[in-house]
Amino acid sequence: MHPYYVRPYRRRNKTDSEDADALVRANKDPHLRPVPTKSPEQQALQGIHRARLQLIKTRTQRINLARSLATEYGVTLPRATGGLSLKLTQLAEELPKLLVPTFFSVIDDIDAASRHIDQLDRKLNSIARQSGIAMRLMTIPGVGTITATALIASVPDIHQFRKGRQFAAWLGITPREHSSGNTQRLGRISKQGNEYLRTLLIHGSRSVMLQAYRRKPEERDLIHHWIINLEERKHRNIVAVATANKLARTVWATWVSEKPYSP
Repeated sequence: MHPYYVRPYRRRNKTDSEDADALVRANKDPHLRPVPTKSPEQQALQGIHRARLQLIKTRTQRINLARSLATEYGVTLPRATGGLSLKLTQLAEELPKLLVPTFFSVIDDIDAASRHIDQLDRKLNSIARQSGIAMRLMTIPGVGTITATALIASVPDIHQFRKGRQFAAWLGITPREHSSGNTQRLGRISKQGNEYLRTLLIHGSRSVMLQAYRRKPEERDLIHHWIINLEERKHRNIVAVATANKLARTVWATWVSEKPYSP
């Protein structure tokens, strides 16, 4: 049982006996669903994603450190990260000799993190090609190898959701509601689900938004026309989250129906 939903059943103080009593009470509630258990393969795949995410954060930290060290001496770097190690190596000549060894060690850390990330990306590509579910999910616009494998690793059983709206709510991409009587109040998204999956879907929705404007009018799908019409009335970030919501529902429909995406 999820501890968030078991907590209201606990009376007064928190002790082992009270926790056990709360679990028994929560287990008798027919409206509370138990948390599905992931398979060892799903946990292993999730571990690959966590390692990749941590390496990306580490590389970003090292890049920011290199930029700050160079900026202290009036040496600025372009925002683009393409060929960054070569640019950093060339700029090392303009730094004091005392700082150069430390600067090169930071460059080595950036290169090492990039190599590890590339290895994990190749591993995930290989896993996705061997999975029929991942190949079907990758037919959806905005869903690539990383998002498809992350979904497989994080969703124990897609059939526990009766409709796409429940799946989107599980990811936390639906509005938080505070309604009473005949007054309905919808706020910002709840953000109560998997933050990693939600981030990937929002990034994927931004790529779909770019496609909507780069394609010719006769080549656009229904989702592209929907995005363009919505962006005329809403902020771009709101449109990105709304598109991610639509992608989540499309993922559910494609996964449950076991058919490739159809525009």
